[in-house]
Amino acid sequence: MRLFFALGLDEKTNQAAREQLVRYHHHLCGEGRAVPDQNLHLTLAFLGEVPDTKLSALQAAASNLALPAFSLTTSGVEVWDQPKIACVTFNQPPPVLFDLAHHLQSLPVWHAKADSHAFTPHITLRRGVKDQQALHLPPLPTQTFACQRFGLYASPSSASDESIPRDNEGRALYQCLHQFSLC
Repeated sequence: MRLFFALGLDEKTNQAAREQLVRYHHHLCGEGRAVPDQNLHLTLAFLGEVPDTKLSALQAAASNLALPAFSLTTSGVEVWDQPKIACVTFNQPPPVLFDLAHHLQSLPVWHAKADSHAFTPHITLRRGVKDQQALHLPPLPTQTFACQRFGLYASPSSASDESIPRDNEGRALYQCLHQFSLC
């Protein structure tokens, strides 16, 4: 199954900020495909296809990380040419976020899939955006997210699999397999 570690941003303390982000997400219009509301997250490490036999070892290795909780404050929305997305960016992300991503990307059990660019914290809102002018981007209200946990998520790898949970528009939803607490 395709796995990744992420900040789900769905903790109770983040309810108001997440609802505000979802409302903003619904006001974006123009080019690209919207990410389902339930799939909004900040990827820490994309692992790719991981055999089921590695799942418990991955969970154990991630459970051993002892990093402090932190907060993230949004700075705006940008359109990135590669990988053609519209995404929320963050104002001065704390060093612990980069430490967490680095540790998860280099777990000895299963290293993250090699990426061509450095880790840049963001939340993808739309995919397939080729031109910022083709997308209406209203100003993003500042939101702060308290990051007290991260999760191991499964991403559907088959569009035709009917057992995959979907939203009301038929888009596949990510599944959180396990949550890990930050100190």
